[in-house]
Parts: sequence; structure tokens; C-alpha cells
Amino acid sequence: MFYRKNFATKTNKSTKIRLNKFDEWKNVDDAKLEITQTKNCYNFSFSSGALTSSYGFEQLALPNSQSSSDQTFTINATEILKAWFFPMYESYSNSDKYYVFYLAQDMRIYFFNVIDDKMMYPSDATFTEIPNGAAFRINTDNDTMFFASSADQTVGLNGMGIQTYENIPKFVSGCWYGPYLFLITIGDNNELQYSRKRIDAWNFDNVTTAELPDLRGGLTKLVALKDYLYLFTNFGITRLSLYSTNVDVAETHIYHSTSYIYPESISKSGEEIMFFTDDGLYRLKGSGVDKIDLPIISNMISNSNNQCSGVCHDGKYFLACNYDFNDGKQVGCESGEYINNAMVVYDMSTGEFEVVRGIDIKQLFTIQTPQVNKLCALFRGEKKGYIGQITHDGLFFGSPLAKQWNSPETDFGYAEKDKCITEVIVRPHTQAKLTIFSEKESQELQIEDSDKSQRFRVRVFGKVFSLSLDCQQGSSHISCPQITVEVIS
Repeated sequence: MFYRKNFATKTNKSTKIRLNKFDEWKNVDDAKLEITQTKNCYNFSFSSGALTSSYGFEQLALPNSQSSSDQTFTINATEILKAWFFPMYESYSNSDKYYVFYLAQDMRIYFFNVIDDKMMYPSDATFTEIPNGAAFRINTDNDTMFFASSADQTVGLNGMGIQTYENIPKFVSGCWYGPYLFLITIGDNNELQYSRKRIDAWNFDNVTTAELPDLRGGLTKLVALKDYLYLFTNFGITRLSLYSTNVDVAETHIYHSTSYIYPESISKSGEEIMFFTDDGLYRLKGSGVDKIDLPIISNMISNSNNQCSGVCHDGKYFLACNYDFNDGKQVGCESGEYINNAMVVYDMSTGEFEVVRGIDIKQLFTIQTPQVNKLCALFRGEKKGYIGQITHDGLFFGSPLAKQWNSPETDFGYAEKDKCITEVIVRPHTQAKLTIFSEKESQELQIEDSDKSQRFRVRVFGKVFSLSLDCQQGSSHISCPQITVEVIS
């Protein structure tokens, strides 16, 4: 008689893990990151929960009249070195005008009207080095754009033409504060000078030099905000206010640091000022300065950012910078010589952010009129003769920017057990490549452009896994995948 003997068998547990949404990057220890909370993603946006196209740029388009639709136009320049937007009241025509001034490769200032026939007007203002620019009103009725450099005389340009002002000091930055004009002068020992009376005739024979002890480094920028004037230095910020009939200046030092403040990163939005240092991103509001603690800033932005450019636009802070992706890849401008290779976009209200990779942005600036509200950029490289406007299509002048999303490592909650990923279901709406990694092996999945879910049978063994999504398309929309994991008992 034969007896049936029951042997112990090894059983595996299969579990399906649905990734609900691609989430914002978290500033936590890697061990606490969920698989969807990437710390390494570029040219993708994940604000909707899916991976969609991030920002890009296209040729600037502006209306030819108050009511016409936008049209692109060509600027006849081999290279644009710097640009300034300036709203101007013209007394002789009793109208508001909006101009973009730019310095071309011949070191001459050109300008065009934002809402008008797009003619590029050359001025007689030429320079031997890139000047600083600031807008002031003189003679009580003429708005004027002033340009100054250490090697050239200060000139003013308005609707009546150009004029040289020998008695105006060469300046780094300047702005109105109340009825008084403040200027930071150029020089090794630059000073803060201001007028003691309203300027009815432009004359700096009688100016006051502010006595400001204990400043941290050279003076770099002035920003007027509400009831105060903020003076930025290399390593600090001083808040200035006027008091008494003698127009005395009171100062309060509100920020001291050992980290260098990049002057071209300073930008105002509403009641806040954003700025970037070699220690990270900061926000000034009222009398307080707070550091914005972003993992990408502290971990990946390079210290070589002397030519960064930052500007606030529509509640976001855009920072063109040098970014160390540390992955050995060459995306866009990184295949040649470049200075800036990324743009970080920080939402000032939600704290969310995106990273654009592969564009060497020289300068960011805004154009704002009653009809136009655009973020614009100048570039190095192939598009150095263009002014670009921002898009949200993942294209750089029509060419797709390579996109990548990388997950953190995960053990799916089974730390010491062997596992096998056996199935992936994804709904991509675009061509993409999904790569599954473990400490033992990897497998690539080629995803087709479809609005239907795609199922892949896979076999990737290991204890710890990670995912990578690559997309070479402009438009993209990839929903979070569902993963089947078999836990081996």
C-alpha cells in the first residue's frame, strides 16, 4: 500500500503596485523617498501627476498693433549681448510706449517698439564693453533709458534721441525711491549716491553720498519695494528708508552671509524679492530673509554661476544656471561649449519646481504691457542672434529637448526578500523608453505612442529596483505605470 507524502513547497507572493502619480521631489533622506518622488528629472513636468512636457523656447512673437495677433519677426543681429525692456511715457506724443533695447555684436544699442511695426532702429550709442542699464525720468516729463559702463560715458536714450551726460556718474544700478534718485557708482570703492531734491534739471553737482558702515562687500543692486529701498552687496542686504526734512537715510542690515549673492539673479515679484547665492536660493519678504531648501539646489547646482540670470514671472522664479547632472550625458548645448546648461523654475506659492536641461541661456527678462506678458531669453550658441519667448511644449526652436525621469531605489516594502518584476502596464500617449534596474540586471521596454494601455511581460530579479523613463518627443504625456512584483519566499 502506498501512502501519499506531502512535501513543503516554495510559494511566491505576487503583488500589483499601482504608482498613483509622479510626485514632486521631496527634500528628505533617500531612504524615505517613494518610488515616484524623483530627485533626478529634467525636461518633464509632473504637476498634473503624469509626466508631461516642460518648458521650451521659440522665436519671439509680438503684435503689430494694439489689436493684432502675435507675429514673429527677425532681428538682424549675429549675436545679441544684452537686452532691456523699458516702458516709456513720451511727452511730445502724450502716449505710453514700450521698447526693447538690445546690444548687438557691433556694440551698438538698437531698439524696437513692442506694439508697433517691428522695425529695428539703430541708435548712435556705441560701447566698448557691455553697459549697465536703468530707466529714469528727467526734466519732469521725459522718460529716458540710461546706459553706463566703466569704459564709456553715460548716455541717455529716449524718443527725442540720444544725449551724453558727462556729469552723471557711471553706475552699476539705479532706481527711484520716492521723489529721489539713488545710484550705485562704478569703481573699486563704489558708493551709493542720491539726489537731495527732485530732479527738474538733471544735475549731479549737489548729491549726497550715503554713509553706510559695516556693509558686506561691494554694492551691486538697488531694488525699491513698498516703503523701503533694498541695497544688495556681495554678501549682504541693507534696508534703507528716508526720514526727516533733510532727506537723511536710515539703514538696517537685514542679511549677512559668507555666500556670494549673484547680482543678475535678483528679481522682484509683488512684495517679495528672490535671489540666488552660491549657498542656494533665498526669498526676501519685509525684514526677513529665508532660505528655500530645495534638494536640487544644494545637491546639483554648480558653484560656477557667475553668469546666472534670474527673473520672476507669473508667480514663478526662473533661474538660468550651471547645473551638475553628474550622469555623464550630453543633452542639447552640453555637446559643445556652454556656460549655463539648465533653467530651474520654482513656483513661489506651491514650492513645486522643474528643471529644463540643454539650453545655454545668457539672460532672462520680461516684457510686460497691457497687451503683452512674456518671459524672454537670450542665448549662447546657435540661437545667439535671437530673442526667444518661453513655451510649455518641450521644444527649443522646434527641436525636442531630451527628457528623463529617474526613480529612487525601492525594495517595495520587502527589504530582505528576493523579488522579480514580472509585468508592467503603462499608458504613455507618446513614444518613450522605460528601463527597469536592479542590483543584478536591467531590461528596456520600448513604449509606442498610443492612448491605450500597453502591457509588458518582463523578468527582472533582485532585491532593490529603480525605474527610468526617457522620451525624445516634444509633446509627451505618460501616466504612472502599474507594476507586478513577485516576492520569492
